[in-house]
Amino acid sequence: MSPLLVGVVAYILLTAALSIPFMLRARFEFRQQGKWSPMTAIISGLIMHGHFLATIALAWLDRGSLFAPNLISLMVGGGLVLGGAYVIFLGRYAYGSQQRVYGLLEDELIQHGIYRRTRNPQYVGYSGMFLGAAIAAGSGLAMLSALAFVAIIHVFITWVEEPHMRRTFGDAFSQYAQKVRRYV
Repeated sequence: MSPLLVGVVAYILLTAALSIPFMLRARFEFRQQGKWSPMTAIISGLIMHGHFLATIALAWLDRGSLFAPNLISLMVGGGLVLGGAYVIFLGRYAYGSQQRVYGLLEDELIQHGIYRRTRNPQYVGYSGMFLGAAIAAGSGLAMLSALAFVAIIHVFITWVEEPHMRRTFGDAFSQYAQKVRRYV
């Protein structure tokens, strides 16, 4: 394994490990003040986007370890990356404010646009992008990174975000959750 590959894997493991204290901080802030502090929002962005960029690098450095990339894997993987980016865009567009994206503004239960189809479009989109990069490159390590991301996000949603949404929006969120799936 090259030193660069070792460094990228170490960074991914670090971001995965940092997600645990981040979840504790995010949960605490949601309970105490009903939203995140700017620092928590910054940490969220660094962990999420850092893990994504590292997974892209990992897919490149480890390409072909799971299977030899080919036209089909490039089309499927590329489609997932582009589709995921579009779903993220639709989710952020429906929010109307970047403050809502990072937990800084919690004044409205968003139920329009893409939120009529999934309660978590950003996470669905990022998951598609992570998995797409791994598939396009045929990378086993990038696939493991993508699956770790999906697992961490699921814990975050069920342990941090959904309890906060239930406290903040009460029956409106419960009714929404009965109508719209968590993912797809």
